[in-house]
Amino acid sequence: MVADLIRALLAAAAGAVLPGYFWAVVLRPTSGLGERLAYSTVVSMASVPTVAVILARVARTGIDLWVALAAVLIVFGTGLLAHRLKGPAPGTAAPVLRMPEPTRNPWVLGLVAAALLVGLVLMAARRPPVALLALIAVALLAGGALMAWPRPPEPENPAASSPPEAGGFLAAPPAGPTEPATPAPAPAPARADPAGPPPAARPFGLPLSVVRDGGLAAILVLTACRVYSGVVRFEWPYISGGDQFSHAVMAEQMLAHGQYPGYLIYPPGFSALTAVICRFAGLTPLALFPVLAPMLLVVTALGAYALATRLWGWEYGLGAAALSGLVLTGAFNGFTGGRYPDLVSAFFLLVMTVAALVTLYEAPTARSVILVAVVGASPVLYHSVATLYAAVLLALVAIIGLPYLIHGGHRRETRALLLSLAATAVLAACYAVYVYNPGGILGGKSSTGGAVSIVLGSQAPATQAALVKELGPPIVWFGVLGLAALAASLRYLRRPAQALTVATVVGWCVLMYLGSRTSLDGFPQRFERDLGAPLSVVAAFGVGLLVRSLPLRGAVTRTAPALAATIAGIVAAVLLLAQGVHAVQASDRSAGQLLSHRVAAAGQWLARHNTGGTIITTPYMNPGISNRAMLALGGYTGLQAYTPYRIAHPRSLPTAGKAPLLDSQEVLLHPQSCQSANILARQDVRYVVLYKAGSGTGPQGSTADLPGFAADPAHYQQAFQNPAVIVYATHRTGCG
Repeated sequence: MVADLIRALLAAAAGAVLPGYFWAVVLRPTSGLGERLAYSTVVSMASVPTVAVILARVARTGIDLWVALAAVLIVFGTGLLAHRLKGPAPGTAAPVLRMPEPTRNPWVLGLVAAALLVGLVLMAARRPPVALLALIAVALLAGGALMAWPRPPEPENPAASSPPEAGGFLAAPPAGPTEPATPAPAPAPARADPAGPPPAARPFGLPLSVVRDGGLAAILVLTACRVYSGVVRFEWPYISGGDQFSHAVMAEQMLAHGQYPGYLIYPPGFSALTAVICRFAGLTPLALFPVLAPMLLVVTALGAYALATRLWGWEYGLGAAALSGLVLTGAFNGFTGGRYPDLVSAFFLLVMTVAALVTLYEAPTARSVILVAVVGASPVLYHSVATLYAAVLLALVAIIGLPYLIHGGHRRETRALLLSLAATAVLAACYAVYVYNPGGILGGKSSTGGAVSIVLGSQAPATQAALVKELGPPIVWFGVLGLAALAASLRYLRRPAQALTVATVVGWCVLMYLGSRTSLDGFPQRFERDLGAPLSVVAAFGVGLLVRSLPLRGAVTRTAPALAATIAGIVAAVLLLAQGVHAVQASDRSAGQLLSHRVAAAGQWLARHNTGGTIITTPYMNPGISNRAMLALGGYTGLQAYTPYRIAHPRSLPTAGKAPLLDSQEVLLHPQSCQSANILARQDVRYVVLYKAGSGTGPQGSTADLPGFAADPAHYQQAFQNPAVIVYATHRTGCG
């Protein structure tokens, strides 16, 4: 595993992290290596798969090694050229928002402490009362709004304020969230300031880079330890999650053909990126996922760090990274289910899209427009649900931002925002046409309309208690606290960049929550889990409000505000610690849904005897081992198989439609029928694979007739068997 891990990490760095490094420097000023790597990664993930797919289509080949190398070199080389011609992005990497004053009202602090204490007690309840959860949420909403409501005093000398990097809760609190409407002119370089430049920030007496980058590195290492723990101790050489097999099939098709028109409707971004990394590492997708997929949680924590740093400073970035990587359960559950494209798009690409929008608000330049367009359109390449997220978010930005800027007479900002939204829409439309072929624009038949009509209203929203459990109580409660304070601080913001930033972040959270409460979008439970992406960022803001109110900069007094703040801080620390321990315990074991050695042996036998054609497999053996697992192991793309119930009530269908599913069902349920014999010949079925543990009659009906196959040697000859799987070779003679 160590050897494969080293190869995979080096290949991932070459294919998904470093190609966009110079583009990150050109398009946006950053503070620190961690923030720069976050933007480099998102630019790489947005551009390398696109270039690789285009090269493969033009050359009419798969993503070969030369295609992977050319894609990386094109992205890296153009970034280097742009850096040489234009130089790094001008401007400052200072945070856009300023923090409210520390709370000194003991009643407000007491209200927050009481709400958090009740939330801590309810962590032990299996079914907490919904009314009590609503009461906690209302109390924290009121507490957060009251903490940010008092008008902060105006600074006497704004120009002499401390450097942005020294802000946060390690230095003296800023005077308030307001800033001058126009930046002060730069000093003339002809004469040096006799007083010298302001001293560099040294938190804890150490250089800023050591504390900031070292703290981020420690958090990312702990995140990696958390997610790798169960894999190394209980799962290796396999990994939990059923969806990984679908992604493996698609990546194998990208490696071989550069496309997969007959298998599923997942966009090609993740599979193309996987193919590039596989070429560099010399590993198959099924061998790559166990060693590299856990690093996706590290990437999501890095994205949370970049956005929170852009909003409030690096201290809040570290807090957001810790909450996302070590406390949040939604992203970890996405990993254990093998939902890798959703994890990347919802918890990283969309987070970085918001960070790019904030950059545009602060510096409305051509570079910011390019950054928003490239990053904002990238979710379309990775996942259809994330495409919905991005479309709704950008529509909200257009509805709120454009009228606000036009009414305020901010022409430059209006032009930049309008141009960025238009460029994002055009690029996203190009991706969507290639992926979904709406209306058969590219020829052939499109099933997009049918797929959308199938999924709408097909899933009921989960309960409020399920939302708290899915994300983790600290993420929800501190997220509610921070969200209320952020919304309340909007009344003091005068700069367009600050107002639009707050409106975007608050609107993002509200949209994701509303999506989790309705079945009209078709994916309420997906909205629920992915709500953790914005909440982990605003939760860091909520934690920061409490930390700033603690009596840390002087002796602890017995005044009511100090005691209330101390009590609130202790309850918050216990709540975070309890959830952290729970998260470690949950990740330090197997998540289940594992591929057994017996099933793997059958898959390896199929791969060795793969001479083309298709196979038919029992839909399920257990919740993690599906028909697609055997397809991925054997190197096939069809035929797919669903249970009879799922065929009758589908939430999604493969691109090939329902006909192959019905063919598989007929062969599995009626192997001796004349229709089954004709299906074997028409679909070129070489093998039928039967899971013994999943072939009986269950709550969803029978999935295979094992005695029927054994009783028909004219069409089925046993070729492989172990205690878990039987493989029959077929005689494709047809039936008159």
